[in-house]
Amino acid sequence: MDSQFDTAVAAYESSMEEMPFREHVEAYSFLNAVGDIRGRNVLDLGCGSGLYARRLRRAGAARAVGMDESIAMVEHARRREEREGLGVEYLAANAADPAAGDLPDIAGSFDVVTAVYVLPYASSREALEGFCTTARRALRATGGRFVAAVLNPGFSTDPQWYRGYGMLLSSQQSPAEGTPGHLRAWVGPEVLDLDFFRWSAEAHEQALEAAGFDRVSWARPTVSEEGRAKYGEAFWANYLDCPHALIIDAHAGPGSVPDNRACPAEETSSAPNK
Repeated sequence: MDSQFDTAVAAYESSMEEMPFREHVEAYSFLNAVGDIRGRNVLDLGCGSGLYARRLRRAGAARAVGMDESIAMVEHARRREEREGLGVEYLAANAADPAAGDLPDIAGSFDVVTAVYVLPYASSREALEGFCTTARRALRATGGRFVAAVLNPGFSTDPQWYRGYGMLLSSQQSPAEGTPGHLRAWVGPEVLDLDFFRWSAEAHEQALEAAGFDRVSWARPTVSEEGRAKYGEAFWANYLDCPHALIIDAHAGPGSVPDNRACPAEETSSAPNK
């Protein structure tokens, strides 16, 4: 399966070091939102080269699995795993297809599912709901959490707003759901050009509810103390005023898997009201 990320492996891998906001805002905020992962099974959707799957494993995850549609990304992640031996598993699959959540050793196997900048690549409502459904089917029948860094529905349309953080975001001026947009990021000598789609907070919540999540909360990112000390408060002002990403923390209770395909033993259960 072809992916716009197939040719972006090197840039994606080095972006955590080359783009200060990725480490000091994105990773800091996202990993804080995930919380204590020790002894838990975690699935990272859209894992890319394995950046977060490795970090979650190092943070004490009992089992860490990365899933990505880009074969090039998965092959790179597997080569790193061969060298490092962390015990992270990688799977090439399209998480926008709900069937990915029914795969052997995936369905009903995880306590937490994570996704960083995955939902913005849903090109349709069906794909958006598909990502969420895959996450729910991968969680245990007793429930669990889906923690996702997503595009801020209200990100700044000023093309220079995020330039100081190594990226430009542009989008058509339309209120329509799924409006196309484009990200250009400078990662050292590499340039990343990626297409995305804008979805409202309501669209995200509707997709999550349809997938079986009954509680959804949103959080704004913050800056690590190290990042504040290294770059100063003024450096982060624009980003914190209007961040390009927000964090969703979605919870699912028991028996809330769509069609009960991931946990047939729970057929008589019903999803709690939102």
